[in-house]
Amino acid sequence: MSHKPSEAHYVEGVHRFWIDEGYVVCRIECSDYYSRQAQNFCGGCKEMDFLLYHPGRRDLWLVEVKDYRFDARPKVGELVCALSRKVRDTMFLLRAASVAAPDEEPAEGVSLRDFSILASEAETLHLAFLLEMGMGGVWTDGGLLANVKNLLVASMRFLDAELICAPITYPHRIGPWRVTSAHGEVSKRVEIRRARKLAEIQEQRRQERLKVQEERAWQEKSREGSGFHAAGTEGKTPQWKLRLQQRMNGETANHEGRRRKRKRD
Repeated sequence: MSHKPSEAHYVEGVHRFWIDEGYVVCRIECSDYYSRQAQNFCGGCKEMDFLLYHPGRRDLWLVEVKDYRFDARPKVGELVCALSRKVRDTMFLLRAASVAAPDEEPAEGVSLRDFSILASEAETLHLAFLLEMGMGGVWTDGGLLANVKNLLVASMRFLDAELICAPITYPHRIGPWRVTSAHGEVSKRVEIRRARKLAEIQEQRRQERLKVQEERAWQEKSREGSGFHAAGTEGKTPQWKLRLQQRMNGETANHEGRRRKRKRD
């Protein structure tokens, strides 16, 4: 197994993250094992945006980036629950991938299998939540972030991890990265996500076309069947006309009269 320490940048949303040299980076969403297999387990799995590991220092970073300046922000309790689930599922995936994930060539970073095997030697765990809460006006994110951090610390105390909760563009050094503007660049995993979504839409449309074709074929078959039945009965006098003609001829047009007539004949 080989790996290359990170020397590149990675785009997340409208920001570009420059990771310090020496850190190995994994982007779980770029893994087919995660997107196609792990999603079938217990209603699906969530993932952290960045996984960083330094082989020399043996420290593992799980980094989540949320920018609510452009999207609706959930309630604090819902946000804490969602972030906690991301940590839980990521820790599960790291263990599962080390024994079950296949060798892959992800679009960004190293494969989930290689990273999970490396990270199994970690001695320190860091959890970083970079959040833009989109408060605006006279309100600031500071008080809300402090509340979120306290709730996260309470829910993840058993992990004994160093927990950071700060704005995305926090001016001081808080982790092995620096943040700049992405200037419109889109991350590889977003391109992958869009391609998968397009493939799903195309498959859905194909299934809809097949269904329409099957319905049309069934309707044509039904019409052909009804047309054949009508053609087979064409030229026959309706029963009610026969009964009317019998009455006009003085015949008893009932079952008893027809029975007596058959006896006389």
